Amino acid sequence: MWIAACGPRFRPEGPESEPTPVIRNERPHPAAANGRHVMVGEMCPTGAAGRPAIAPIALRTVQWSDKADEISNTVERGATPRYAVFNLTGKPAGVFDTVGLADLGLAQPIASGAYTGGGPCSVDTPKGGKVDDPKCMAAFDGCGLAVAQLGRPDDLPETPKFETGTVCLAGDTLAVDIDGDHVLEAFPIDQVLDGIRAPAAEWSASPTAAAPCEGHFQLYGIALEPKVDPKLGKPDPKSTVTMDVLGVVDLDGDGRKEIVLALQFATVRSIVVYSPIDAAQRLELVGEGPAFPH
Repeated sequence: MWIAACGPRFRPEGPESEPTPVIRNERPHPAAANGRHVMVGEMCPTGAAGRPAIAPIALRTVQWSDKADEISNTVERGATPRYAVFNLTGKPAGVFDTVGLADLGLAQPIASGAYTGGGPCSVDTPKGGKVDDPKCMAAFDGCGLAVAQLGRPDDLPETPKFETGTVCLAGDTLAVDIDGDHVLEAFPIDQVLDGIRAPAAEWSASPTAAAPCEGHFQLYGIALEPKVDPKLGKPDPKSTVTMDVLGVVDLDGDGRKEIVLALQFATVRSIVVYSPIDAAQRLELVGEGPAFPH
C-alpha cells in the first residue's frame, strides 16, 4: 500500500495582507451538453488523518458546478461510489471506493473511503518494482487526479475508464491536443490568471498551432510571474503563482479533453478545471476548489 505525507488544513476565508488569490465572485457555469456525468477531485492516500480521501472539486450534470453544497449532497447520497485514480503517466493507479463524507476543515467536506492500488506518483522499475517519482512527489506529495462517474454502484463498471492526453511546454505556451486531431493547441501561460491574479474565466489558444514537444500527462513547477515594469524593480516573490498540470482527461466523454491544474498561491492551493465547452481553441473555467495542502 502507498503511504504519503498529506494532510488537511483550514483555508483562509478572507483576503490576506500579502498578495494572494482573490476569491472570484459567483458566476454561472457553462451548460453541459449530453454526455457523461462526473465528479472530479484530488485523491490523497493519507488525506483523512492518515486514511485515503478525496477532495471533490467540480461536478458535471446538466451543467458544471463547484458549489460546495451541490458537491456534498452528491457524495452524501451515494452518487459517486467509485473513483478512477490516475498515476503520473495517465494510466490507472487504483480505485477509490467512497464510504461517506468527512469534515476536516477544508472549505467543503471530503469524501472518505477505501483505496486499492499503487501510489499516484509511483512508476515501474526495470526489475518489476515501483519507485516514487521525485518531481511528482514534490508537486503533489503523493496525491493524484481522481474522477468518478455518477450513478448507482451496480450500474457502473468496476474500473471507470477515461481517455487521457498529454501536455507540454512549447516556449511560453501550454501545448495540448484537445480534440485529437493531431494538432497542438497553444495556450499562453501568461493568460491562465486574470488581472486580479485569479484563474481566468476563459483561456484562449493562440491563432497558430504550438511547436512540437514531448508530451506528458502531468507537468510541474511552471512559474506564473506578474508583469512588472523593469524600471520598477523585480516582482514580489509572494505574487508568483506556481502552476502544475494534474492531468489531461476527457471527463465528459465528448471527445475533447479537459485540463486540470493545481495552482499554488502564497497561502492557498487550489485545483481548477478548464473545459473546451464549444471549441478546442477556447477553454472555460468550470470548476475551482480547495485542494489538500502540500
